[in-house]
Amino acid sequence: MMRYSTYQSIFPMNLENMQETQKKGMKGFIQMIANTLLLKLLILVIVVWIAGAGVLTVFAAPSVSKLEVTKLTVQPGDTLWQIAVKHKPERMDTRVYIEGIVRINGLEDRGVQAGQVLKLPRF
Repeated sequence: MMRYSTYQSIFPMNLENMQETQKKGMKGFIQMIANTLLLKLLILVIVVWIAGAGVLTVFAAPSVSKLEVTKLTVQPGDTLWQIAVKHKPERMDTRVYIEGIVRINGLEDRGVQAGQVLKLPRF
């Protein structure tokens, strides 16, 4: 049976080895923190980018003067989407045209009723 008389005999490590191990540990710790911060920054940039794109879509609806509108009487069964698809410019996003209709008519909810007269923006 073998007995060890000191801790050093079980785990031989001199002062240089201990300092080197501590430096490696510190470098790894700093690297871990840097990676975490970069990940958080990346997530923040993505969230801000998506939010900005949403805001731009809402405000992308063109402002329309009073002279540049067409009036339309809503028929039974019509929806804002159907009206927008029929009357929007060919290359315009339907959602943007709906925002224009909502804005110039002051609609609080996006529902329309038969007989309601809507102003439609013209381009």
